[in-house]
Amino acid sequence: MINNKRLKVMRMQFVFLLLCIAGSTFSKTSNVDPREKRGIRIATFDVDATPPIGSRLTYDPMINSGEQTLRAKGIVLFGEGDPIVLCSVDWIGIANESQDAFKEAMAEAAGTIPNRVVVHTVHQHDAPICDFTAEKILKENNIPAGCFDGTFARELIQRLQSSIRLSLKDVKEVTEIGIGSAEIHQVASNRRVYKKEGRIVTMRGSSSKDSLLRSMPEGLIDPDVSLVSFWNENTPLAVLSFYATHPQSYYLTKTTNPDFPGIARFLRQLAVPDALHVHFNGAGGNVAAGKYNDGSHETRFILAKRMADGMERAWNNTQKFSIQSEDLGWDTENLLLPYRDKIKEIETTMNQMDSRLLANNMGRLGWYKRRVAGKGIEIACLRIHNARLLFMPGELFVEYQLAAKKMAPDHFVAMAAYGDYGPFYIGTEAAYAEGGYEIESSPVTAESEKLILTKIKRLLDRNRANRPRELLTYKDRSGQIFPVTNKKEWEKKREEVLNNMQLVMGKVPPRQKKKLHVVYTDSAVYEKYVRYSINFEAAPSEKVFAYLYRPKNKSMLSPAMLALHGTGIEGKKIIDGVTSIKNRAYAKELAERGYVVISPDYPSMGELENYDFANDRYDSGTMKGIFNHISCVDILQSLPYVDKKRIGVIGHSLGGHNALFVAAFDPRIKVIVSSCGWTLMDYYHPGEQVTAGYGGRLGPWAQERYMPFIRDKYNLDVEKIPFDFDEIIASLAPRPFYSNSPVSDLNFSIEGVRKGISHVREVYRFLDSEDHLKIVYPQASHDFPSDIREDAYRFIDKYLK
Repeated sequence: MINNKRLKVMRMQFVFLLLCIAGSTFSKTSNVDPREKRGIRIATFDVDATPPIGSRLTYDPMINSGEQTLRAKGIVLFGEGDPIVLCSVDWIGIANESQDAFKEAMAEAAGTIPNRVVVHTVHQHDAPICDFTAEKILKENNIPAGCFDGTFARELIQRLQSSIRLSLKDVKEVTEIGIGSAEIHQVASNRRVYKKEGRIVTMRGSSSKDSLLRSMPEGLIDPDVSLVSFWNENTPLAVLSFYATHPQSYYLTKTTNPDFPGIARFLRQLAVPDALHVHFNGAGGNVAAGKYNDGSHETRFILAKRMADGMERAWNNTQKFSIQSEDLGWDTENLLLPYRDKIKEIETTMNQMDSRLLANNMGRLGWYKRRVAGKGIEIACLRIHNARLLFMPGELFVEYQLAAKKMAPDHFVAMAAYGDYGPFYIGTEAAYAEGGYEIESSPVTAESEKLILTKIKRLLDRNRANRPRELLTYKDRSGQIFPVTNKKEWEKKREEVLNNMQLVMGKVPPRQKKKLHVVYTDSAVYEKYVRYSINFEAAPSEKVFAYLYRPKNKSMLSPAMLALHGTGIEGKKIIDGVTSIKNRAYAKELAERGYVVISPDYPSMGELENYDFANDRYDSGTMKGIFNHISCVDILQSLPYVDKKRIGVIGHSLGGHNALFVAAFDPRIKVIVSSCGWTLMDYYHPGEQVTAGYGGRLGPWAQERYMPFIRDKYNLDVEKIPFDFDEIIASLAPRPFYSNSPVSDLNFSIEGVRKGISHVREVYRFLDSEDHLKIVYPQASHDFPSDIREDAYRFIDKYLK
């Protein structure tokens, strides 16, 4: 028998066990980051996007709000990698810098990066337009901002942030995905059906009272509405719908309304109330309801019912499939659309434009200015089981949507257009020869079609299979690709990256076995350090000139830094702080913090200003720099007052990528700081003026003092270059890496940095060293601001002191 005392103890233990289980259960549902859970999860958000009465809508002042509000709806998906945010807003368009602002704010709220956020509009016309670039241009020219006043848009951004944060407290598990489609009857029709001798006579439009136009054929459309739904067992959680047409029945009413797609969405919400319904407008730039819409007010509900009927049939046709976290994938491509130079004429005539003309022109001007400066637009593809969802900019013609479906006939393909509204109408190559309203107002050229279709195919091909993550794969000697599963296999990948770098840079020459002889030519004494001017031969007849900083009053072995300067004829003086270039004195500042610092001149700058690249033994100036910089580490290790195990590297711009290069080849470097030094090659664009001067956007990388093979062997083709910067940074893992990547750095696109880091982070996670990775995105241009330098120094201190 069990005595009473023993029974009491057992009861207490049982109660304690129940409390532990309860606490564990609570923590799993309430306190754990949803990204840490297995499987696919979803959060939903829905925000009122109706501006206050008295606001400016796109074409008119707002005097009333309709019975149905405008909505900003979306989902947050959690699986492998960072969260993915999909949002659709009942506005006419969100363009240019406004896209950046929405994405950055929503990414921050969801705990992800802007590259994994898309913001689209349904394109209703009795609704706001949002473009912070247009707003800025108008204000700079003392023109009233009108419909581009961003006051309410900024309020909506804050509301979206709050809604997303709240949604993360109610994350649901997704066990199945539903896929369905059905034809919608007598809603969409092509606007460009009236042609004579191969030219457009007139546009049929969203509504038409012209019996001739309405009697013409329906024309090319995509009649199907596509539905993708997310389920927890038998409970629907969210439904995404995609249908291509201009969403106007009638407009210019001065009353906000979501028009017939909003009504159809509302009807479906009533029919399936457990799920959030989010609607995306497809590639409907040349599609509208004109054949079936005479513009009468009664027709709005007729069109809505027809659309809702198609949605209902697609819902009834839905097939459900079980899904796991590996069934969710995301990828993006940088789209640099060719532009029409005539768009710049808008700037000379905008003072004479009325408010409606400004509404249709300023977004195009803003896009043109950003594009000429080298700013692209990211397009994206969501892979979810057998579905491929494409997210595209502007008012694409329906041909792009139909072409995408043909590219992947064994997959369920849907497209959302009206992402970044800046490019406005984007026609097909044939359409530019036909003319018409859309083409006359398009800021892009006929060459856009080939580029867009190539990018779409790449996204669809890349997402067609459940392939392993690229950075965590390696090739064997036969070229077969295998996933990296352990650290030994990671070393194979790292070796592969270094070999590919040398295909572009040339081979790393062997270092001298004998100790390098340092010549001291000058010295300057400061309060906390002595700066020596030195030189040495890295190899016979290969002299390196450098500053060597030695802190005063150091009785112990000191940590050391290799400090690499940015582009400038002054060379190492730039980072000594004696030139007019501000925010670059990191060599001197690190010496003041107690580091031994060596800062060499890069060939063609400083005391190597007259370096002869044509007659040296190196295949690239980059490899010459790498060899010199490795030799500088040799010098540091030879100094009796330096701790050989505590050496790092820091650099800005030119020095920023050279810091990556030398650290990749020299494992003695234990911590790496790169400021404004990199972006993915596909996102590198120095602006059209520089591009023209160098014969291509990768031309600056192909200079004699960098990597001429990029031109001579790889024809400035980013697809042919065998390495990229995410691979280089991944090769540094698990060593601590710090990147200063300002938001407005036009040399090194922030989008490419964020995308690249999302890849790199997977490697650092794999090596259990994610805390060794730090990326900062200051509100600055191509700069190394003082507060960011101090933060970088603290990062260095953490690992070297």
